[in-house]
Amino acid sequence: MDRISNLPDDIIGHIGSFFSAKEAAFTALLSKRWLNLYENLFHLSIPAQQSICWTGSQVLLNKYPSLKTITIKGSLHYKDDDHGNVESVCECLEGYSFLSSCSIEVLKITEYKGDIGEMVQIKHMLEKLPSLEILVVHLKPRRDDTKLQITVDLLLLPRYSSECKIWVNHSLTKY
Repeated sequence: MDRISNLPDDIIGHIGSFFSAKEAAFTALLSKRWLNLYENLFHLSIPAQQSICWTGSQVLLNKYPSLKTITIKGSLHYKDDDHGNVESVCECLEGYSFLSSCSIEVLKITEYKGDIGEMVQIKHMLEKLPSLEILVVHLKPRRDDTKLQITVDLLLLPRYSSECKIWVNHSLTKY
């Protein structure tokens, strides 16, 4: 056994909360000890880019019942085909049905530009996450004069739960 695996569970769990979805999935596959620790993981931070698929995220979201908060650091992933059809969903998120059994209560997005593809992604997430209580969005629009319109668009999106609140942050504060 390696030195890290000898650390107490709470410390390993804290270390695991900094892993990307891909790293966490690989770690869980490689070590039975780490797999069991992820069952108690409450927060997951996912570094993301629009162009990188979320393969592995489905496994993580459904595998860890204690997961309550996800922070997406970066741009939301969506498929923008050659014809500009952002409604077409990437295979890694096909149908979004995996979200229906997810117990996420807080979803934080740190770099929301307000692109139509990002808006479609959030719409699907809000419609499928039954336990979602708070969506926190930090705006980083391409143009400052679009902040108000992006905020209004976000607040008007339909939600699975009428209890779900949307907080939009316009400041430069890091979350």
